[in-house]
Amino acid sequence: MAVSVVFFTLLAIRGVIIKAFREELEKRAVSIAGNLSDRVANHVLLKDYFQASKDIEEVRNKENDVEYIFVTNEEGKVVAHTFISEIPPGILTWNPLADKTTNVQLLDTEKGFIRDVGVKVFNGTKSELHLGIREDKLKQTLSQVRGLTFPVIVFVTLLGVAASFIFSRLITEPLNKFVEFTKVLGRGEFGKRVDVPYGGEIGYLARNFNRLSMELKKVKEKMEEAYTYTHLLQAEKLSTIGQISAGLGHELKNPITTLKMLFQAFKEQPDLTKEDAEVISKEIEKIDTIITRFLGFVKQKSFHYSEINLNALIDRVLSLASFDVRNYGISVQKDMMETLPEIKGDRSLLEHVFLNLILNSVQAMPDGGEIRISGKTDDKFVEVMIWDKGCGIPADIRSKVFDPFFTTKESGTGLGLSIAYNIVKSHGGKLFFHSNEGAGTVFTVRLPVGE
Repeated sequence: MAVSVVFFTLLAIRGVIIKAFREELEKRAVSIAGNLSDRVANHVLLKDYFQASKDIEEVRNKENDVEYIFVTNEEGKVVAHTFISEIPPGILTWNPLADKTTNVQLLDTEKGFIRDVGVKVFNGTKSELHLGIREDKLKQTLSQVRGLTFPVIVFVTLLGVAASFIFSRLITEPLNKFVEFTKVLGRGEFGKRVDVPYGGEIGYLARNFNRLSMELKKVKEKMEEAYTYTHLLQAEKLSTIGQISAGLGHELKNPITTLKMLFQAFKEQPDLTKEDAEVISKEIEKIDTIITRFLGFVKQKSFHYSEINLNALIDRVLSLASFDVRNYGISVQKDMMETLPEIKGDRSLLEHVFLNLILNSVQAMPDGGEIRISGKTDDKFVEVMIWDKGCGIPADIRSKVFDPFFTTKESGTGLGLSIAYNIVKSHGGKLFFHSNEGAGTVFTVRLPVGE
């Protein structure tokens, strides 16, 4: 490729040189012919052809590349020339001037190309001076150009070979490594690195390939972790379903056993007393309560989001729990609730959460006491703490507090805190507690601020 570029470049340069030399040659020949015609004009006019021949011979000897010079008189007859022997036949037809004062004609002769320059000696007559000039200097120049062309082509060829070798070492070889590296990535062998010199565009490309490899490795590891987590989550779900089923069965077993015994007694003695009817009604109501709360646990209703002022929400919940609060002799104190920012959430579901937590605090202090409700916030979350001074939660059951159907109350279903936990979690928040046995418990509801 380099040789081809040099060849065509030199070819173009050769054409430019030839054209320039020929133009310069024509200008020089016209200048010589014009000056010489002025010198011989008087001789032709005086018919001193000897002196005219002497002048043109002098110029012929002085200019080495001038092939011939001849002069015609007013009648168009050759009266002086530099030809050694006879005048070539038809010489006057080689470059006829006609009405022109100067004309240049390229002649193809046995001695090569000759430029015949004709000028009028006297306008309006046939007196002319013709000068034939060879392209000897042009040939010498072309020979010199050819002499330079060969070493230049050899030099460029060697330079091209060296450049090809360098190109192969610096670019082709790294590119082959990149191709092999893509095959490695295609096989899923992420985390490997392509080993090429770091520098320039190749180094930039290598760094990006290595970064891609590491990122693909991280993605693969995360996908494997997600796959493992999904299976663990599925196993946990199955375990949870088993626990819920066991808890539901346990809760329903007692009222169903009672109903079964009553109906068995009713078969033997058809008379149904008022007390028996009340027992049946209570047991059926207990079953209905268990199933209703169970459905609330496994199937939450659709959310209806709105702007919520937590201070107003707590006031609303306290009004709903006012009967139990007064009945148990509980006093309620609120701290820093007015400064809490508004949040977005489902009002009725969050009312259910706080009502459940406040009623639990009330039931934790059967002999009366104090409930303190306080709040705090940062840029992202808001927290509402509900404190009681009850007996606290024993350490051995704290891990089971949010488990479905776990309860320490005789009439409880064990679903209240589980439902509250799921509601807070579905709002993007957390529900947790701290308890000191014999000193009290604080439940914290942590909810996100904004959307």
